[in-house]
Amino acid sequence: MDNERPTPLVEDIETTRRKLESWLSLQRGQEVHIPALTIPESSGMSNVTLLFDAHWQEGGQSRSEACVGRLQPQIERPVFPAYDLGLQYEVMASLGRHSDIPVPELRGLELDPSLLGVQFYLMKRTPGRIPPDMPPYNMDGWMVHETSGQQRAAMWRAAVDTMGQIHRLDHRALGFGHLEVAGTTPLQQQLGYWQGYLDWALEGGGHAICQAALDWLQASQPAAEPTVLCWGDSRLGNIIFTESLDGIAAVLDWEMAVLGNPVQDLAWFNYLDATFSEGLGMPRLAGLPGYEETISQWEQASGHSARDYDYYLVFAGMRYALILSRIMLATGQLEQVQGSFACQLLEKTMQRLA
Repeated sequence: MDNERPTPLVEDIETTRRKLESWLSLQRGQEVHIPALTIPESSGMSNVTLLFDAHWQEGGQSRSEACVGRLQPQIERPVFPAYDLGLQYEVMASLGRHSDIPVPELRGLELDPSLLGVQFYLMKRTPGRIPPDMPPYNMDGWMVHETSGQQRAAMWRAAVDTMGQIHRLDHRALGFGHLEVAGTTPLQQQLGYWQGYLDWALEGGGHAICQAALDWLQASQPAAEPTVLCWGDSRLGNIIFTESLDGIAAVLDWEMAVLGNPVQDLAWFNYLDATFSEGLGMPRLAGLPGYEETISQWEQASGHSARDYDYYLVFAGMRYALILSRIMLATGQLEQVQGSFACQLLEKTMQRLA
């Protein structure tokens, strides 16, 4: 998959460095030097990540800051048909201004693609530890080898409490009332999006399991749902934990942020953990609280009921299976488009709940 990495910048990293250096100097109103750019190996197919240190003079003293750049991907077959970096930035900026939710400190947004060929934004790098995705945190890496069951439980509970705090926020007070669409519910909007995504992602090929899930979701919509700002990609791998692992330094990756029933974040959080344990025939990490305990904790932290949890487990499974199917198609793994572990887990979930 290395040759499929969604970045137009690897071949000319030096030109990109110079352009970012000039752009950041203009933003700060003083000369900024960026000695080097690096692209982490874990940079995924949804956004491109750049790491660099910015240096400048201030008050006769040399200053520096570790920074992260997030860039819109530009490849022939992207994971999503469109990327709204402006909304991602707006969500983090609003949470930083109006709430106690820990988010990265922002350093600028550029929606004009003429500079780098894509939109991008910059953030101050937040120190801490992020549970790995590749390989998943329950299979290998520092959570497996360097943490105790007590530490893992503390991390999990901190994540659930923070998720609940997000769901207590008033989306209109945060400035996201404009995302509401008259005459339709947030869930109807999302189901319409994912039906369109299926048609786009499979390039006309269809998807039997995901289409069956979408049909069931359309026919079984809960009534009288609450509407809040949902994180969208709520999972351990999108959190920077403090080095001591007793708190959360920043909540990351708001590219799937949407208005809706907050239970969808809870279901996604649990379901994504299950995909890389049950879905792969692996045990969960010792110490992680159970899913029922997580539901109870979230209800207390958020003030919302989880009565629609089973519905949103199917919703989570459909979304993840579709996204993974798109990645399989885009990377030429055609036998896995409808036969991956994510599709098998969705089918199992459907048989149990639908």
